Amino acid sequence: MLTSAVAFDDSYFRDPHQFYRQVQQNGPIHRFTTPSGVHGWLVTSDRLARTVLTDPRIGKGRDTMLGVSTDDSASIGLQRRLLRYGTEWVVTHMLGSDPPEHTRLRRSVADYFTPRAVSTLEPRIRTLANEFVESMDSTAPVDLVSALACPLPVAVICEVTGISRHHQQRIERSSAILSDVTVAEGRQLRTASIDFARLILPTFAARRLRPRDDLITSLTRQMSAGAIDLKEALSTVSLLLIAGHETTSNLILGTMLSLLGNPDELQRVRSDPTRLNAVLDETLRTNPPLPVATLRQAQSNFDLAGQRINRGELLMVSLLAANHDPESVTDADTFDADRQVRHISFGTGIHHCLGARLARTEALAAITNLLEHYPTISLAVPAESLRWRRSIFFRRLEALPVHVSREAGQ
Repeated sequence: MLTSAVAFDDSYFRDPHQFYRQVQQNGPIHRFTTPSGVHGWLVTSDRLARTVLTDPRIGKGRDTMLGVSTDDSASIGLQRRLLRYGTEWVVTHMLGSDPPEHTRLRRSVADYFTPRAVSTLEPRIRTLANEFVESMDSTAPVDLVSALACPLPVAVICEVTGISRHHQQRIERSSAILSDVTVAEGRQLRTASIDFARLILPTFAARRLRPRDDLITSLTRQMSAGAIDLKEALSTVSLLLIAGHETTSNLILGTMLSLLGNPDELQRVRSDPTRLNAVLDETLRTNPPLPVATLRQAQSNFDLAGQRINRGELLMVSLLAANHDPESVTDADTFDADRQVRHISFGTGIHHCLGARLARTEALAAITNLLEHYPTISLAVPAESLRWRRSIFFRRLEALPVHVSREAGQ
């Protein structure tokens, strides 16, 4: 089978939707290379995406989180450089492991993300959302990134873990680097990982002396019982701080951008707030917070859609492309909250997003509060001037300036 070679260049960062439309014309599987030299196989069809995310021949580990394949010397050199920079502790968590380690590490925090736990937390989430929305200055354009979409998820995941929310800027700055090894440089990763360690470690020390009802206290007790070690505990908190706010921030921003670009849909949501759930799902399909799933690695040699995959090679699943697969979705580029299509934006299989329910709850609270407080909301800049973070793994607006008014029609 002949495949095309895909380079994640400026055309991807400018318009990933158009990028994948062109890629999909050449088949469902392609060679890829990222700006930092990570390479492997890119999957773009819905059927193959679900296969890769659940196939037992394809696994995860520290190499996949570092973007390292084991099929050539260049990747081995990359791994050595990354390990020399001291970033390996950041990827010693559930997302970088297979069972039985994955099962143990996921179980260590799962109680904080159950339906009951999220329901218990929901009133606090609504209160926080209300506080951020109330504090907006409606006399000038409001940047929804800095005013709501980032501070709310950071505040929530900080309350869950026990980290002080006063570290919001540090968390955002370092997680922007640690969340995407496909574009970050080694020295950047080292600086960010050191900053995260310095941010997280004091809370573990404090909880040993003064336990609280938070996740770090729970992990501290599990460490004492031998169920998890310090590196794993630190890495787990790091993962939750990154994933716990990056994905939710992107979901809030993506949903608001969808509504602002579809005035009729915005009006329907104002008339029937319960419709927001369907809008969230269509946003997840059309503009997933993570355009690609975290990397996987072939555990053996096998064929995939007629293409030979060698042991050690990396596989990247494009969730965005799979959600727009013309073989699975009709008129995929049209935003239609009434469509009944199963997206895979939270993944599938054992690595299905643990915080999916929490992310939805936060997005609902943020957008509901915003729409209730401001009958009039509009973009303060042309949509084509909006800028996105230069990342393969996260779809994040740099800013989303809007005009808000408490008066209808203003």
